[in-house]
Amino acid sequence: MKYILSIILFCSIQVSGQIKINGNVTDGNKKAVQYANIFIVGTYDGGTTDSLGNFSFMTYEVGNQLLKITAIGRESKSIPFDLAQNKPLQIQLQEEAKQLDEVVIQAGLLQAGDKGKNTVMTPLDIVTTAGSMGNIFGALATLPGAQVAGENGRLMVHGGSAAETQTYINGIRVPQPYTSSPNDVPVRGRFSPFLFKGINFSTGGYSAEYGNALSSVLILNTANQIEPNKTEISISSVGAGLSNTQNWKTKSLTFNTSYTNLKPYSKIITPNIDWTKPYENASGELIYRQKLKAGFISSYASFNFEDMGLYQKNSNYTHPIAIKKRAYNSYSNTDYQQNLGDGWDLQSGMGIGYLNEKLQADSMGMPHQEIAVHVKEKFTKSWNNRLKSIFGIDYFYTDFTQDFTSSGIRKEASSTSSIAALYTETTYAMNNNLIAKLGIRGTSSTAEPLLLEPRFSLGYLINPYNQLSFAYGDFHQQGPQEILI
Repeated sequence: MKYILSIILFCSIQVSGQIKINGNVTDGNKKAVQYANIFIVGTYDGGTTDSLGNFSFMTYEVGNQLLKITAIGRESKSIPFDLAQNKPLQIQLQEEAKQLDEVVIQAGLLQAGDKGKNTVMTPLDIVTTAGSMGNIFGALATLPGAQVAGENGRLMVHGGSAAETQTYINGIRVPQPYTSSPNDVPVRGRFSPFLFKGINFSTGGYSAEYGNALSSVLILNTANQIEPNKTEISISSVGAGLSNTQNWKTKSLTFNTSYTNLKPYSKIITPNIDWTKPYENASGELIYRQKLKAGFISSYASFNFEDMGLYQKNSNYTHPIAIKKRAYNSYSNTDYQQNLGDGWDLQSGMGIGYLNEKLQADSMGMPHQEIAVHVKEKFTKSWNNRLKSIFGIDYFYTDFTQDFTSSGIRKEASSTSSIAALYTETTYAMNNNLIAKLGIRGTSSTAEPLLLEPRFSLGYLINPYNQLSFAYGDFHQQGPQEILI
């Protein structure tokens, strides 16, 4: 009996050493904030507010402590608190400003919410868009302000030329994004939409991070995550495809291959193209991903082979002339991202594209080849959840050669160009619904010693379903290599 009484006495002493902390949590309009977490930093002592915003909990801690209050959608708060005072607390939490990663002005377009992060169209959107046939560029043509040129199938923005829209993968430019095709025959994009986590496209100006594009940029991003093991098989009336991913915890390797041949299709349905050799295409893509201690590395490579022949009308000839075309294209890029600490992030990358296209028109041969290189270095600084800045440098190099042969005559023309650029841009969330982006890009090239391109975007979120944006900027682009020659 004495043993039991001693235990009761001990418990009473312990309880008397506890201190009760209680109070109320409200928002800026003095409305109760429920389910807010309140705890003493460095301990397990804490509680949660009820439907009226009230909370209370017990602690053995003494003296000056730091009390932290957090709630979903609210800015967290830390309060120094003297436990000896032991008086009810009145705490006010402000609504949290949208994170700049969640609300983004990208090329004159405001995007809001986690689901829409840096994404205008998802891969599923692309393959389910009527008439796109899984072609990225065909699906994007359904967006306001964009269209596909009927004679070649290339993406245009507000008219002009398809060459005015540049394509980027993980921030690195793709010099030859389309398949090869004779005149007046539509082309397709070279890339499978399922290799990318989302598509970002603008029809009204774009960020200072990108340049050498007169109308718009198309940004394709692969996911910065290790893919699980999986195998996918696709079969259509004109070809087949196979994709496989191998996972090794912190590494993954994905390959995608496809083959297309229009010969069986042209036997069933009479086309309006007089083929001598129906279009044939073999392609492959490879993505290697590796998660590092404080960074991520992603390498992408693709190869494309095309072969075709047809009769095509020409105003200089009485009868249609025989056209033969064979093309080899390869592209690779490596993107490295690392967290440097204190709000700084680094992105470093390099891309190389190669195209060898052999065109034979009647007795004339017009082969050409292009080698293009892009090197990029970018630093990102998050000052707080309202303010973010980027600083970067770009270098582009292009070597283009074109031949002409006819009746024993051979002429060769070539062109090389280089472009270097420095840029900076800052995004500021003035409040939860209004965001501004201000930047400038300075460019020096073989054609122009210095070009300054200011950029400004302003976006207002009216409600979750309606957005209003304004974009201004100076945009320049070097002419296509064929014109420079």
